[in-house]
Amino acid sequence: MQIADRGTVLDAEAQATYRRNGFYLAAGLLPEKVMTELSAAVAGLLDQDGPRRITERDGVTVRSVYGPHQTDPVVSRVCRRPELAGAAMEILGAEVYIHQSKVNVKAAFVGDQWEWHQDYIYWLNDDGIRTPDLVNVAVFLDEVNEFNGPLTFVPGSHNEGVLAATDKQGLPVGYEDAPHWVSTLTADEKYRVRHEVIARLAAENGMVSPKGPAGSVLFFHPNILHASSPNISPFGRTTLITVYNGVSNPATKAGNPRPEFLAARDTTPVRLTSSS
Repeated sequence: MQIADRGTVLDAEAQATYRRNGFYLAAGLLPEKVMTELSAAVAGLLDQDGPRRITERDGVTVRSVYGPHQTDPVVSRVCRRPELAGAAMEILGAEVYIHQSKVNVKAAFVGDQWEWHQDYIYWLNDDGIRTPDLVNVAVFLDEVNEFNGPLTFVPGSHNEGVLAATDKQGLPVGYEDAPHWVSTLTADEKYRVRHEVIARLAAENGMVSPKGPAGSVLFFHPNILHASSPNISPFGRTTLITVYNGVSNPATKAGNPRPEFLAARDTTPVRLTSSS
């Protein structure tokens, strides 16, 4: 394992905060040069048509681009940096591979919502990942503020396990002709947590929206209850999210698996790139 070969990214207090709240926000982890290169690479990815690119209901505005670490060398290098993959190893205490990566876009004025949900139920039901030993690592490519649709968490909700959820059948309005797996990627969540469950947990634990400048890195647990509102502002909100999974916890679903850019079958451990 490469964890012992480098300095610690997240100290004991940061890791304790992550385990207690289900998330941790770190500022200034990535060098400015890396952020400049990453932003330029992502801008090019948004222009590339194909099944990896998901639009909003208008069919025009880009919502997400999946699997960029598989197609873009800059994104691939960034996803393997110690500040991201190394921190994921620290959180999970294991070697990791990249189960999924995506660029999520909240375009100014028109970026749509993400309803309340947990991530792990998708990876459990749709990919066959048996335990929630994964971590989401989100790099802010823009400033995230209270106006441009920040993620909203219920702290500590990851400790509840998989919450009761409804499985919405069929494809959402505006996506009727899309492949079946698109139902997991739109503003209409496939697995919805009941409102009374959300209300109870929010009353017990409160809600918080981590905000920060471009270059901030947000680590969050796959079982934390979260959502994000539409972007009502003139400020875009673009985020690179990499999902790291322990190499001993692979996807096991054999029949009709999701595309490789949504659920990687290659569990080769990440080899860390230079932090310079």
